Amino acid sequence: MKKEFYHGWVIRVVQKPAGYCFECRMIDRHGRVSDAQCYSTPEQALQAGRLRADLESVRLSLTSFLRGKLKLVWLYPDEQTALENSIDRYINTV
Repeated sequence: MKKEFYHGWVIRVVQKPAGYCFECRMIDRHGRVSDAQCYSTPEQALQAGRLRADLESVRLSLTSFLRGKLKLVWLYPDEQTALENSIDRYINTV
C-alpha cells in the first residue's frame, strides 16, 4: 500500500487482484472518493488519484462559491441547483 498527501487530500493506493486502485479522502472530512477503476501500475493509480483529488477540490470550491458569495447576486434556487448539477455532471464524467 502506498499513501501520499496531496493538496489537503490523502491518496491511498492499494493492490487488488485486478490491479492497483486509489482512494482519496480529505484530511479534515469524512468520506472517500474513487473512480472504481484498477490500473496496471501503482504510479498510474496515484496519478489518477491526484486528478480525482483536483477535480473534487474544484467541485467543493465552486459549490461553496455558489452557496456563499454568488447567493448575494440573488440566484433563484432552481438556478443554483442547475449550476450545482452542471458542476457535478462535469466532474463525474471526467
